[in-house]
Amino acid sequence: MQYKKEAVRVRILEAARKEYSARGFRGGNISTIAENAGVPVGNLYRYFDGKTGVLDAIVSPAYEALPKLMSELQQVETLDSVTLSQTMPILSDGLLKFFDAFGDDILILMDCCDGTRYEDFNKDLTRQVSRVIRRKLYPSATEPSDEEFADIVSKAFCGSLFDVLRMRLSHDEKQAMVERLLKFYFYEVDNRK
Repeated sequence: MQYKKEAVRVRILEAARKEYSARGFRGGNISTIAENAGVPVGNLYRYFDGKTGVLDAIVSPAYEALPKLMSELQQVETLDSVTLSQTMPILSDGLLKFFDAFGDDILILMDCCDGTRYEDFNKDLTRQVSRVIRRKLYPSATEPSDEEFADIVSKAFCGSLFDVLRMRLSHDEKQAMVERLLKFYFYEVDNRK
């Protein structure tokens, strides 16, 4: 009996992933999710607290794991002997491992959560990366333009990184593409100030 309950829950989550990926949270329809999962809408509510509850079940594990990744990065970030060129591969490797662990749920978190408590995930991640760039490139920044420049580079890098993650590539192909991005953005960046 327990197996059947878990199987229904999994079907609902898979249907919701497809619905949110296609239409976003706002455009997603709970009736469509239930229909595609093969359950009555009323039965869906036995497993989840509506549209938001289903979304939480999908993206909250990744959302809650991100601070651990950022904490690991901050440990590297605070070492003065580590340059930005050395820091960015660590960040990218961490993000790739993060993506491997949570898969397309990260993309739902990035792209499909307008109108939810997760809608600022992309901005928060970009802000964290920008902080790393500022700290490493401009440790004693006094000009506002340094901060703005770090923000621009962070947005471009994070956008490019997530474009790669959206591509249907093998892990090795993604790794190679991320390495190319790192070279493009950060090769000898410490010498380009």
